[in-house]
Amino acid sequence: MTAIRSTGYVVLVAFGLSTGSSATVAGAEESLLERDVLPILTKNCLGCHGGLKQEGGLDLRTMPSMLKGGESGPAIEKGHADRSELWKQIASDNMPSGDDREKLSAIDKGKIKAWIDAGMPTVSERQKDVDTLLSGPKRHEPKQVAEAVDQHIGGFLEAAGLKSVGLSDDAAFLRRVSLDLSGRVPTAEEAAKYLDDKDPDRRAKLIDSLLARPDFGRQFGRTWRDWICPPELPSGGNAGSQPYGQARALGDWIGKKLTEGGSWAEIAREILTVKGEIKKNPQVIFYALVGKNGKTTADGTSRAVASLFMGVQLQCARCHDDPYRDWSQREHWGLAAFFGRSQGDFNKIEVGKGASKKPGEISIPGSAFKNSGQTVKAAFLRGAEYEVKGTDDLRPPFADWLTARNNPFFARSLVNRVWFYLFARGIVNPIDDFRDLNPPSHPGLIKMLAGEFVASDFDVKHLFRCLCNSQAYQRTSRFAPGADQQARSALTTAFGRMPMRLMAADVLFDSLKRAYGDEKLDLRTGVTDSTVGMAAPVGDAWLEFQRRFGINENDATDFTHGVAQMLTMINHPRLQQRSKALDAFQKTAPDAGVDRTVEWLYLSTLSRRPGPEEASEAREFVEGAKDVNKAYDGVLWMLVNRSEFLLIR
Repeated sequence: MTAIRSTGYVVLVAFGLSTGSSATVAGAEESLLERDVLPILTKNCLGCHGGLKQEGGLDLRTMPSMLKGGESGPAIEKGHADRSELWKQIASDNMPSGDDREKLSAIDKGKIKAWIDAGMPTVSERQKDVDTLLSGPKRHEPKQVAEAVDQHIGGFLEAAGLKSVGLSDDAAFLRRVSLDLSGRVPTAEEAAKYLDDKDPDRRAKLIDSLLARPDFGRQFGRTWRDWICPPELPSGGNAGSQPYGQARALGDWIGKKLTEGGSWAEIAREILTVKGEIKKNPQVIFYALVGKNGKTTADGTSRAVASLFMGVQLQCARCHDDPYRDWSQREHWGLAAFFGRSQGDFNKIEVGKGASKKPGEISIPGSAFKNSGQTVKAAFLRGAEYEVKGTDDLRPPFADWLTARNNPFFARSLVNRVWFYLFARGIVNPIDDFRDLNPPSHPGLIKMLAGEFVASDFDVKHLFRCLCNSQAYQRTSRFAPGADQQARSALTTAFGRMPMRLMAADVLFDSLKRAYGDEKLDLRTGVTDSTVGMAAPVGDAWLEFQRRFGINENDATDFTHGVAQMLTMINHPRLQQRSKALDAFQKTAPDAGVDRTVEWLYLSTLSRRPGPEEASEAREFVEGAKDVNKAYDGVLWMLVNRSEFLLIR
């Protein structure tokens, strides 16, 4: 284990695991603000002493505001609960106040008292001196970064008393990395070639090969498209059609830019500073998608930019200071002012009009809960006000600030989203809730990866290459025999085991297309009219599949497929018909025989060869059938309906 320069690292481990498990680990007896105290205050106190309401002038959202106190003076005296007014009120059951309020339990009271007496320790304090394990600022070789990733994860696991599972076998790794980096299963020929390869560096070479293909950019682009798009796309005028085609074009544009070698900073800049018509600039639709009713809005852009490119949640601060987070209403509108001169819809973005009458200033609208009519000047988040220099368009200077190498938000936000994409959980979770009171589970890891991302000039492929070469990514999803549920949960939360994830709709659709050798695969129900999304089109096979097989984007481990999806997979006649890919195989290998053909079917769907029992059962089924070709169709149908096909393991 590599030494970690943090005296409270074991305590940090306890915090990290507590978010996903009740496992007790060393150091858990220490009461910490974020892990132990803040949840109690949030549930019982912040409604009256938070950002929206501050009875007696007391704000309990942050450490400084607690120490400052309210009208009666400081609420807490560090190290002395018995001299702290907050503790006195809690101990006497005067807080929470109100006849209908449930009083704190003895356990919760004990946590608060112990925390004050210990000097108000925080997880953030324990993370200040954590070692990143890599020197900087410079770009490192991917294997060196991957080794550092494993050292961070390994140190965490050892301190928690957990043992990681082993690496996945080659077949499972091949399928996982192909789905993650190319968005579809490998062909049978690709699978056989890889599984027969004896090169000790075959995994690294496979990663390089997948990252070099346009499919990687395409998969990355449509993943970001899904993150940008709201759950239900806005309709055009008079409840007209929804801009699915334009949204798809946005994902394709992001993928093309990445394939051409564009950095994440360049892509973000082109999205945020776009002007003109969507015909030439597909990224125009970003502003309409995050606006209102298909129209660009400064506050909608502010919230989306904060979430997607900075990893922070400003939605509550639109109408008032966030009751539970330390984001103010003025910070939200200060960010919105950079976009206040932009106006447009699905088709065009113009600058010089919009919500701001004067560049660099914006008025809080009447729809806000508080302070409507007040003027707020453009200001960088947690930074200074921007001095306007005679231009209507403040988006370029904002993009300069956002994508600067020393920006505290940009790099770590993308790093955290990529980690979430691969591991189904962010190092900071939720992935758009970076703040002092929601610290990362692995602080050195995210600091190291963000630094590496900056040093690589925001090279997305380099980041994926580093992560996919790590043992953490290559671990099996299987647990050790006898592991109980508590240990399983703790191990998954600590990244000691790869969680199983459900394929996104795009990935599943493309994988079915490849398995059936049919790029025009159509799994529509035959219904020609629909009330979904009012007049939304149903003539698009992709759109119909998206509606039916879309998953929970915030939790890829949530198996959301139910009766509708099962019925489609089991009963749709197209999935019971011939595979064009199988036809092509039989033409090239007319004497393949049953065993070789069954092996080909397994390779083309599950990326592995059948086990002895599976091969025997399939042979018996095919040889006992009157129509051999229909029997092969049945084997394929069986394979695509297995959970092993639907899941990324």
